[in-house]
Amino acid sequence: MMSNLTVILPAAGLGSRLNLPYSKEILRLNNETSLIDHSFNFFRDYGRKDVDFVVVINESKTDIVKYLSKYKDRYNISFTYQNPFEKEYTGAIKSAKHLFGEHNLILLPDTIMTLDPGVDLFQSVQNSLTETGFTFLYKKENDFNMLKTKGALKINDGLVEQYEDKPENNLENFNAFWCSFAFRRRAFDSSMAFMEKSTLRQRVSVSEIENTPIYKSKGIEVKNYVDLGTWPEIQRVLKQND
Repeated sequence: MMSNLTVILPAAGLGSRLNLPYSKEILRLNNETSLIDHSFNFFRDYGRKDVDFVVVINESKTDIVKYLSKYKDRYNISFTYQNPFEKEYTGAIKSAKHLFGEHNLILLPDTIMTLDPGVDLFQSVQNSLTETGFTFLYKKENDFNMLKTKGALKINDGLVEQYEDKPENNLENFNAFWCSFAFRRRAFDSSMAFMEKSTLRQRVSVSEIENTPIYKSKGIEVKNYVDLGTWPEIQRVLKQND
């Protein structure tokens, strides 16, 4: 029997680059859709018996709670505050640990990720996690300027061999970046400790990844990915939706 999937949405960032009077995750992209709806739309064919949602917020983002009430008839949705002693997106995810399920998926609710036609995110993640304890959803990328701003990966035959957050050197070692990731509960601590060291710019040896479930884990390639953290990207997407 397939495990439920717990989808964690880190939404505790300040959104200072946009300076909106409301949470950027509920920025309207058209009359029906806000940014955070893209994360929920992956699971439109599923309900509360299949998927649980956990949204990590800070005290100024309670407007997200009200907005997501539109899904209360379909899904179980829990809200938790980010521990103020935990930093960055890794700290937001760690703050939700008490609500993890056996299978967990991180989706960044200020981004738009697109899969190939016919690909079901729920099924793809569940199938991958039965083979390995960890999986990245990734987009291939060779532009060094882009890799410098992302969680960069080296993917070989669909398997993860290297990872570094926002690398500044040896960019030729990477050929992709992560857009989302999933993990079994037992794989979380060692995987997140490794990723967080890189995010917080602590010294990480190249071989350290080999001691985590991330190494040689199966990746899932995505079709497209847009980070709507800046106004130029938002304006580009709004123009496409006109």
